[in-house]
Amino acid sequence: MDPLPWYRIAAAPTIVLALIVYTLARPSTRARATILGVAMLTGYGMLMDQVSVRLCPEYFTVLHNPIPGLTDPTLLGLAWGFLGAAGGGVAMGYVAGLTATDGRKPPLATRELIRPMLLLVGGTAVATAVTGAIVAIHAATFEIHLDPLFAKRIPVERHRSLFTVACYHAAAYASAILGSVILFVWIGRERTKRMRTLAA
Repeated sequence: MDPLPWYRIAAAPTIVLALIVYTLARPSTRARATILGVAMLTGYGMLMDQVSVRLCPEYFTVLHNPIPGLTDPTLLGLAWGFLGAAGGGVAMGYVAGLTATDGRKPPLATRELIRPMLLLVGGTAVATAVTGAIVAIHAATFEIHLDPLFAKRIPVERHRSLFTVACYHAAAYASAILGSVILFVWIGRERTKRMRTLAA
């Protein structure tokens, strides 16, 4: 694969830095929630990818466009964890902030979103770990091997690890999306409950 273009490397940190500057200049629940979402998901992504890069570094160097000059496993995991999760973090955080403040119902403060977002990350971690364990067991049981296209570039002893890492990354993305939807529903129901309490 061709090296990852510089603009794709720079886009995520530039957007996050701009969001931080904007939040400091014009603080609001929506802006703070966006930064919180980025911190939660990128933090998890960078931790998860520290495991992934040690199980199978080729997941990042063969299945992804290589990042020029970046070969250290720790830095590779941090970089891809951030790049892979930043966009989702922005989307999750902004929609959570919007859901928490839009309309006439009593709004939720940013601090009230911390615990539910931590639960979201915890649920994603559990789904990732369970998927990884199940796939690893089945990959060994069925003696999974890669297509010859990849087999030439990946040592045979890491074929099953690559398959496992790819599967639990897919589970992480799917569970984070599902968890985000559950978070938004919870925010809406919590605001409705508070409105009914005030009206009683």
